Amino acid sequence: MKRFLWAAFALWTASFQAQTATDAIRLAYLQPSGTGRFLGVGGAFGALGAEFTATSLNPAGLAMYRTSELVFSPALRFTRVRASLPGVITPNVEDGSSFRFDNLGIVFQTSPRQSRWRTFNVGIGLNQMANFNRNFFYAGYASGTVLTPWFDEAKPLMRADPRGNLLDPFTSRLAFQVNAFYFQNDWPSYDFENNEQADLYRTHTITQSGRVSELVFSLAGNYNERLFIGATFGIPFARYSFEGDYTEEDLNTQVIYFDNLTFTEFYETEGLGLNGKFGLIYRASQTLRLGAYFHTPTAWALTDNFNNTFTYQYTDGSGTNRNTAQSPDGRFDYRLTTPWRAGGGAALVFDRKGFVSADLEWIDYRAAQFNFTRGTTDQLLREQERKVNAQIRRLYGGAVNLRLGGELAFSVVRLRGGVSLLGKPEVNQTGLDPMYSCGIGVKAQGFFLDLGVRTTSPSDTLTPYAGGPVVDVRNRIWDILLSVGFKF
Repeated sequence: MKRFLWAAFALWTASFQAQTATDAIRLAYLQPSGTGRFLGVGGAFGALGAEFTATSLNPAGLAMYRTSELVFSPALRFTRVRASLPGVITPNVEDGSSFRFDNLGIVFQTSPRQSRWRTFNVGIGLNQMANFNRNFFYAGYASGTVLTPWFDEAKPLMRADPRGNLLDPFTSRLAFQVNAFYFQNDWPSYDFENNEQADLYRTHTITQSGRVSELVFSLAGNYNERLFIGATFGIPFARYSFEGDYTEEDLNTQVIYFDNLTFTEFYETEGLGLNGKFGLIYRASQTLRLGAYFHTPTAWALTDNFNNTFTYQYTDGSGTNRNTAQSPDGRFDYRLTTPWRAGGGAALVFDRKGFVSADLEWIDYRAAQFNFTRGTTDQLLREQERKVNAQIRRLYGGAVNLRLGGELAFSVVRLRGGVSLLGKPEVNQTGLDPMYSCGIGVKAQGFFLDLGVRTTSPSDTLTPYAGGPVVDVRNRIWDILLSVGFKF
């Protein structure tokens, strides 16, 4: 996709100002993985069952289990990120890898006696819904400096209070403390005065990590082998961590006094959510199955923790000076509601030979909404809340997700393939972003192994500060997942 949703689009500033429309979409733009079988067919399980990850998609599929089951799924992620500044021919390439568990689940199957309800099944477990792990780096020359937007904001505040107490403690006050901002002839100034577009060598190292995982408690019933209904109570929990190390250096001596600067930032979001999922599957014939599901909005309680460090080196008549300032530790508690989604699917199941399946899903990203003012009447928070929610409604809209997949069965071996086509959240962009999957499984008496592989190549842009150069970032991501299961 054009704008990759993991990216930080500007260096973080103070407390509630760090929340942007992008932060809301990060927790709404989901790419579930779960088990190897689910991953291998592109997640097209809206009308299928006997698959644990369906508890986070269409919980009616839980009713199709004929035995109890235990499954767990270790996974590997490999990333390759190419990032480059404008005009740089050879991009910087950064490879990364991470290990995780995408799924852990248990299903308890029961069969009521002498009833049209053939089964009542309970599922408890964990499914991964999104993964944020990646690292990247870029370096090169570009015009401008991170100090200019900070100084434009600081200048009237320095005039109002020459001690700098009104400055942002996470950006401009740090610059003031290390003498990057100062007074010259009783007037606010900085080394880039009248030279704001100096050509500087810069580097930026970014490390992102975290995930959204969902704890599920599901119940489903099979009515007369025709109608399957189910519900899931979901408790998603999220962690997102961003660490950035940004530098500028005047290698060509274009700016008097200035030598180099380093801005290091840390930002972490953690929280829990609540949601509900409801679904049904209708077996129209032995071959045809139809499914539908609805997910309520997820109500999140989130906490941000953040801090910054700024180092500035300059050379004047007294020699070379290098100063460092540390921001306070920031913390901000708030609420976020991510959008509801609804979908339907159809599957053709060929007895003991496999299946083909297709799902269509709708999500309205503009329904995401922040709440910064729970328990407070702070007018600045209320105004920021209004602005960021208006930004969400302006930048994002409804999107359609399409999932297609199939499986071929050969004795105990299963071959799988699929594609997920995700609609773009942005209103000014069209088309679908593809994620391609394949897999193989082995099913024996009371035991199964499922290997799934998914790859995607999203692209995005990063602007390190307001008015800064637009960095092109191109990603290649591989998810490899092995599910081990036991039926009993």
